[in-house]
Amino acid sequence: MFSSIGSSRLLTWLMPPLLLGGLGAILRPLETRLLPDPTPAALAWAGHGGTLAVLGGMRGVLAGCLWLRTNLAWERRDAAATTELLHLTVAADERPLAFWLNGARMIAYDFTAWRTPDDAPPAVRRRIVAAQSEAALAFLQRGVQARGPAAELYVEMANIRLRALGDREGAAELFRQAALQNGAPYYAARIHAELLRELGRSAEALAWLRRVEPTLPAHDPAAQREVVRARIKGLEQEVARK
Repeated sequence: MFSSIGSSRLLTWLMPPLLLGGLGAILRPLETRLLPDPTPAALAWAGHGGTLAVLGGMRGVLAGCLWLRTNLAWERRDAAATTELLHLTVAADERPLAFWLNGARMIAYDFTAWRTPDDAPPAVRRRIVAAQSEAALAFLQRGVQARGPAAELYVEMANIRLRALGDREGAAELFRQAALQNGAPYYAARIHAELLRELGRSAEALAWLRRVEPTLPAHDPAAQREVVRARIKGLEQEVARK
């Protein structure tokens, strides 16, 4: 009896490394095939599954292992390896939003910090920010194409446009697209209107909020229906003065 219990416990301890070893054997030929050429061939895989789709129910497990390896590369500040592993992760399983959102943040913000020397001139900093921001936006756009539109993807793109690039026009459009998705956060519609106002397009902001206000639930604090009504009144006065 004791020997059977001991064997069972031993198997329990050995199973995780055995599984990881088996997945490592799967990953090595995939990496050999994909990692040396991340663009354009490997990038075309990202989010479309490629032949990884044949793994069926194992896709999530494989993607999880690849995500762990992505984070290890990120901890080493190895931007090239992190990028390649990110694309392999979403190629294995494009469905989890976390892969796309966190991956885009690595590309837009972390890579920028790693690539920018402390004494870099402002012009150099701007070029690096622009390059990494565009790379992150392209990654998120592939997410939209691969898994379908999602408010979270558009919000992330809007934040990059606004915070990193200072592009209020582009951010306004992306917040609008976010607000049109099912389950979109209420703030996306409010930020879209505010950006339109800042861009001098008060009449458009007013028309947008008038369209949005009837859809807001009165008893959901996140909807901030009264705040939206107040903004409508303010915009009405602003438009009337013009």
